[in-house]
Amino acid sequence: MAKSSASISKHGTLQGLIIRSTIERGTIRKITLPELDNRFVVIATRDITGTNRLRINDVTMPLLTSSTVSYLGQPILVLFGPDTELVRFAAEDIEIEYEELTEEHPFEEPTPYTWSSGSIEDILEATEDLQNIERTYRFGHSETTNNTFTTITASFDGEELIISVPTQWPQHVRDTVSDVTGIAKRKITIIPESAHAPYDELLITPSAVAALAALAAIKSESDAQLRTIINSSRPQIDIQRKSYYAPDGKVHAEVIEVLVDQGSALFFSDEMANHIIAGLTPIYSLEAISISISFTQSSQQPAHFYGDLGYSDALACTEAHYTALSTLTGYNPVTWRIKHIGDDKAHQQTVKTDRASKLKALIEEVSQSSDFLRKHAVYEMQTKSKLSTFLNYSRGIGLCCAAGISGFSSECKQLVQQAMQLTLLPNDKVEMNTSLSTAGSSADLWKDIISEELAIEKNEISFVTDYAEIIDSGPAVLAVATGRMPQQIKRACDLIKEKRFVDPLPISEHLSSSRIAGANAPLFISHTWVTVVIELEIDTILLTPTVRSIWTSLAISKSQDEQVVRTKTRRAIVRALREVGVSLSQSGAPEITINITAESERMNTSINSGVKAALSGAFLAAVDQALGTPITTLPVDGNVVLAALKGKA
Repeated sequence: MAKSSASISKHGTLQGLIIRSTIERGTIRKITLPELDNRFVVIATRDITGTNRLRINDVTMPLLTSSTVSYLGQPILVLFGPDTELVRFAAEDIEIEYEELTEEHPFEEPTPYTWSSGSIEDILEATEDLQNIERTYRFGHSETTNNTFTTITASFDGEELIISVPTQWPQHVRDTVSDVTGIAKRKITIIPESAHAPYDELLITPSAVAALAALAAIKSESDAQLRTIINSSRPQIDIQRKSYYAPDGKVHAEVIEVLVDQGSALFFSDEMANHIIAGLTPIYSLEAISISISFTQSSQQPAHFYGDLGYSDALACTEAHYTALSTLTGYNPVTWRIKHIGDDKAHQQTVKTDRASKLKALIEEVSQSSDFLRKHAVYEMQTKSKLSTFLNYSRGIGLCCAAGISGFSSECKQLVQQAMQLTLLPNDKVEMNTSLSTAGSSADLWKDIISEELAIEKNEISFVTDYAEIIDSGPAVLAVATGRMPQQIKRACDLIKEKRFVDPLPISEHLSSSRIAGANAPLFISHTWVTVVIELEIDTILLTPTVRSIWTSLAISKSQDEQVVRTKTRRAIVRALREVGVSLSQSGAPEITINITAESERMNTSINSGVKAALSGAFLAAVDQALGTPITTLPVDGNVVLAALKGKA
């Protein structure tokens, strides 16, 4: 065991290394440490003075474990030393004996989330000659690794902790550090560093790593630094979808069952259910729908946002399913959509969108620019002629449309409701208080809104910088900075204008997203339409999809800079292509055409969520047509294609 020392002297900043489990499930029988001098510090469960838990709402998971292992890579110890090289050498001599478990994991099955509109039974009894199409879609586990080391530094002067950390949720870092160390929140200062986290890599893990660094700083009386590569894991979502339709192609009812594997901890399940429901509810005329969503645990690392909470996968499933249905009933996907798109009651309960006529215009536009009708007919003919896949005739084209959503749903009661405060000060100055990042294009957008609404010069608008005074605006995920926050700022400005020149200054308005939503609000409100067409072929050697061209048409608000939107859309397309399994290094970048219609005066909503959903759905439909057999799994690789071809044979 390590030598104990009553006093550990300072030797600069200690460098740390997290020792993780090498098995998926089991128990730790014994931990043997090498002989360590007083330059080293070991943090184990016994060193946690507060609670050994990382908590989000009512869901918790161990910060460190000394007994039960729940997933591969679970933190067990943290070793700190004078430099990284010495720490790594010492870590190699740490011996951990396990007893692996092979039986089924004893996780409890939670109660499913259900949502319905209309009566399935009444529809089936009242409508004759209904047929059905049933498919199971799988959006598999994916893991994205941050390409750079994330560095967290903690210092302790005997009373106060100062932690520098890149994070998407500064207040959660403070709460976690306080719970783990037992130090009051008022004595903890979090300095958020700028970071890029397209897959929300920096949502939860920074809180855990910051707490471990804080424990080392307290124990060693030295600055402590942890450098680690942070992964982000997406949940596995299986969707079984059964649609009852008439011979004319009209869908009357749907029954949908969803199974979500979130790994070892069920973080954000309540809110994830709302996002999945929003994606599963079609924009097409439908008389009844029944949705059941079950969340399960497994020995995977905890999965959470991965860029969204299941909305894009669910919507991709919806669009791919309706493309298959349209082809089955003898319609071109464009013709079928234009015929059946409407302001459906069920969809308006989940995602309230701009008028359907705007979407129909976008579909016609993207269809014409891509020559969709002709190409779809030709590729259908090639599929039915049963030419060999290896003669390079496996081509397909897919269409998908989606509404872009932002932030948390109106029914999200447990998560922080994105609080913000706007204060009108004397001399026409305005101060905004939020924990979301005040650097970059989002903050410029906020200032533009405030300046226009209150007739204030932009240089007179400032942000609260005292970390002790900053209010909790929740995590910077789901495009809340460019979606929900502008709506709150607009509402705060309206309230201030009502009191301006009546009440004495300063006039302050504190708002949360729940205050804007209202009692009977839909789950989400969208003012962004996205349509995508993808043309691809199956590589005859690698058996992987090669995307040739992409056409995208967007309907956005006038307030957005079209060039910025174009750049964001292109980045979202490239990111989504990687997620669905397209290797851009092998196939090269496809030709991308982006058309933008900016006519709405309403606040913008997320473009990324709509692009991701639309591209995934169009990709599934195009691969389906190229192979002439159902493809219901993402991401698609050579093994998926080969399995489909064998099934077809």
